[in-house]
Amino acid sequence: MKINLFRDKNQKGIWQFSSYLLPIVDQCKLSLNEGGTSEVALTENLILKREDQNPTGSLKDRGMAYLISRAFQDGVKSIVISSSGNAAISAASYCHLAKIKLTVFVSPKINQEKLAEINKREVEVIQNLRPLSEAVKFAKNNNLYYLRPSLSEFGPEGYQAIAFELAEKQGLVEDIFIPVSSGVALIGIAKGFKKVGFLPRLHVCQPSAICPISKEFDRAYRPEENNPADGIVARFSPLKDQVVSLIKESLGTGWVIGEEEIKKNQSVLKEKGIETSNEGALAFAGMEKAKTNQPAGGQKLGKTVILLTGRKYE
Repeated sequence: MKINLFRDKNQKGIWQFSSYLLPIVDQCKLSLNEGGTSEVALTENLILKREDQNPTGSLKDRGMAYLISRAFQDGVKSIVISSSGNAAISAASYCHLAKIKLTVFVSPKINQEKLAEINKREVEVIQNLRPLSEAVKFAKNNNLYYLRPSLSEFGPEGYQAIAFELAEKQGLVEDIFIPVSSGVALIGIAKGFKKVGFLPRLHVCQPSAICPISKEFDRAYRPEENNPADGIVARFSPLKDQVVSLIKESLGTGWVIGEEEIKKNQSVLKEKGIETSNEGALAFAGMEKAKTNQPAGGQKLGKTVILLTGRKYE
């Protein structure tokens, strides 16, 4: 049974769900018409949530729509962030709406297509081998606003809309597979579902090269050096304990996925006409691993959503 939620049809994007979010004054609500992404049913109980269809190509638009609006409301004129790509692309687009100057710190190892997308926008890009720590230092030395979603109380806020949309269209979702780096989006999604009145089993999916959260639950993996899911970069997250707690509360788990499984499931998705990031293929592989590693007498997967978090960059 689908769940009815109040939408403000006079608003755009995530702001249609304003009544469920921490308040922002209307004149500061920035939107690129994020959200409202497709939900593709591969079977009756297997749905792909196409977050790669957001305006700048990733679910980051939901988080940045709220965070940059909050900064705009607070009178912030200049923002500094570090990013592996998608967050910078998104933040640049929302900062442009608010006429906020953005300085982005990235690693020289950044995906070059993502870097090209960032450079198309009106931002200052600084490459550094230690982008996170250098961004913090730069912001402090220049008295600028440093934006790190995993350290902001408002970081998860915009991601709640994913849960609201799923509840409206799918009703009771029983399992959701989420590719996770810092865990900000997962916390927001869980928060949204709780407001609706239920919490699906949360399945955290990470690559074997970087899996600080998933390895707490999944020991059946071989550590690897190469990470094809280059949007997952957080070897340490200040949100780890909170994410682990939510996984356990939901009776979910974590899955560690190797490079070959990511590539294999990228091909599976392509055969189904789905072009998406390796993070999406990672989450799809997590679902497949969950099916084949079902413990005897354990809880089988129910109505399942796989989050395809971003567009494909070569």
